[in-house]
Amino acid sequence: FWATWCPPCRAELARVEKDIIKHFEGQPFVFLPVSRGEEHKTVAEFREKMGYTFPMGLDTDQSIYKKYAVTYIPRNFLIDKDGKVVKASVGYDEAEFAELVKLIENEIKK
Repeated sequence: FWATWCPPCRAELARVEKDIIKHFEGQPFVFLPVSRGEEHKTVAEFREKMGYTFPMGLDTDQSIYKKYAVTYIPRNFLIDKDGKVVKASVGYDEAEFAELVKLIENEIKK
């Protein structure tokens, strides 16, 4: 979960294209950032400005977000092929992001 106005979200998204989307291209993995509480127009303008081409979900009323959290973004959930949450993280930290990439690699190998 993320938002256009969130500096840590923006920092994390800046790494996503290369370190997640391209890195795992062609493998059985889906990355879907879900915008929390923002309208389609806001997210579309942000995507265009930043040059992002990967899919983004919308949670305009935060109904999905509220099932997983009550505060803080960015928030990541790594879900395995059986639907089990393998990792949940809050905030953006370079080391934790690198750990998430390794966890994804490990899950794909299973």
